[in-house]
Amino acid sequence: MGAEVDVSFDCAGLSKTMSTALSATRAGGKVCLIGMGHNEMTVPLTSAAAREVDIVGIFRYKDTWPLCLEFLRSGKIDVKPLITHRFGFSQKEVEEAFEVSARGSDAIKVMFNL
Repeated sequence: MGAEVDVSFDCAGLSKTMSTALSATRAGGKVCLIGMGHNEMTVPLTSAAAREVDIVGIFRYKDTWPLCLEFLRSGKIDVKPLITHRFGFSQKEVEEAFEVSARGSDAIKVMFNL
């Protein structure tokens, strides 16, 4: 990523995304679990604990969208780098997009151009 990650946000709440967040976050950093994808997860807690990565859970949705939209509108948050792949909407392109997403190695956000 070119720099250490101080804080990671897992907005999906899946074992794979939480594991990625824990691995990507620097020693002494924080991972914020926002997504509620599953009731239970299998994640590498031992390595995260050894690196003293803090895990914080958030369950609050009330009145958060206006602030997020303002951050996006004002440019305080740039989400464009998170879109790693774009595909058209033909059958072949949709299948390819799902294959890229399933591999997950370098896919963060896979988008369709409609």
